[in-house]
Amino acid sequence: MREEVTELLESLVSTMGYDFWGLNFSQQSNSVKLTLYIDKEKGINVDDCAKVSNQTTHMLDTKKIFDVNYILEVSSPGLDRVLITKEHFKKYINENIKVKLKWLVNNRKNLKGIIKNVETDHIILDVNEEIFEIRYDSIDSARLNT
Repeated sequence: MREEVTELLESLVSTMGYDFWGLNFSQQSNSVKLTLYIDKEKGINVDDCAKVSNQTTHMLDTKKIFDVNYILEVSSPGLDRVLITKEHFKKYINENIKVKLKWLVNNRKNLKGIIKNVETDHIILDVNEEIFEIRYDSIDSARLNT
């Protein structure tokens, strides 16, 4: 279902003239929370978010995508750029990032370091000269550390 929703929203956002940055799914009480990140060359404002939110809600409701309640949040990736896809990480090789992990790695759940490389299933992160191989499926959230 994630892939289907992602493809639908990516298509919708693109036809509206925005760049689809990414989509996060999470559970919130008895609802699914969708955080949709959009971008454009000159930046995103509140009106852009409202416009995309209205169209997205209409499409999701019309197609009856979810059996449960959902919460939709539309946002820009921010100045501290949320990193979701492998392509995002590749774009910011040699940049400082903050990573929050889903579980402990070497007794740590929060890391700040430099992306050294991006592999098929993980990133290589230099944290004060200690190298971590972080699998994508272990990342809860990642942002540029601006």
